[in-house]
Amino acid sequence: MSSLALMRWLEGSPERYDSGMRTLTLGRIERLHAAVAEAAVPDGKARARVLEIGCGTGAVTALLVSRGAAVTALDQAPEMLEQAKARLSAHAGVEWIEQTASEIDRLPQRAFDAVVLSLVLSDMSSSERVFVLREASLRLAPEGRLVVADETRAEGWRRGAQLLWRLPQAALGWLLVGSVSQPIPNLVREVESTGLSVMHEASWLGGTLRLVAATVRDA
Repeated sequence: MSSLALMRWLEGSPERYDSGMRTLTLGRIERLHAAVAEAAVPDGKARARVLEIGCGTGAVTALLVSRGAAVTALDQAPEMLEQAKARLSAHAGVEWIEQTASEIDRLPQRAFDAVVLSLVLSDMSSSERVFVLREASLRLAPEGRLVVADETRAEGWRRGAQLLWRLPQAALGWLLVGSVSQPIPNLVREVESTGLSVMHEASWLGGTLRLVAATVRDA
């Protein structure tokens, strides 16, 4: 899968963001969005309270709302929030917050039935991921679920193929934004380190794009 550091460049023009992400994920982005929304708000969970960290242009937000969720959506880029608000202009119930993922500790604990992070963590350092995942887990109500989808490190022979595939995109990402995101080595392990129990996994593109859903243990 292509380097998601290019997301930062795409965020400079929300109009090209969705089409750019479709290209970067080889057309898998809609499938990923649908899987994230379904994992966060399963059938029969109407009016679920969902915190979406890094809502981008609101593609996942719209799917969460369509499943009956009450969404608190945050993003650090005001341009992206404006695009998301325009996309969901008919849904006044969405709460929009302009802030970074590392500031979620300002939000109330145990207040959400689900917390969603879609294509967010791979732009963070290891220590940042630890902090954000821990704080996200603390925002979950009893029986709440954490849903994370991101670029992950391939295993076995696919590892070499992934490095070759990412090389031109990584070079372009460095030239455009001065940094390159890194595939997460073990997304399941990082989610489990929060004390949550993994209940569902899905993957695309040879395991380099992965979704992990976890819930509060002994709920």
